Amino acid sequence: MTHRRAVWLMVLVTLLWSMAGVVTRHLDAASSFEVTFWRSAFNALALGVALTVLRGPALWFGLMHSPAVVWFSGVCWAVMYTAFMLALTLTSVANVLVSMAIGPMVTALFSWVFCAAACRCVAGWR
Repeated sequence: MTHRRAVWLMVLVTLLWSMAGVVTRHLDAASSFEVTFWRSAFNALALGVALTVLRGPALWFGLMHSPAVVWFSGVCWAVMYTAFMLALTLTSVANVLVSMAIGPMVTALFSWVFCAAACRCVAGWR
């Protein structure tokens, strides 16, 4: 993939992700779990088709023989995806997007605090 194509793809993905909140809030007839189910089902179908086209059938063999960390990552993504959709249907879109935007900053602060504490512990053991 060229750099230009990758940049345009990232812009498209960002645009589509930012529209998810607005589109989800306009679904009046569906409950939060129903929206999450159908969005997840269509996402799984689209990913299955796209990855098979791009990587071939060997992708599925490699996925089935992946280490546990790959499966743990998948579970974390599933929880995040479900929590995002439920949050969109239960509170305002602005609250959800602000919470998601501060997530990397909170992660960086936690890692700084915990790494500093761990370094002090290790230094104290010597």
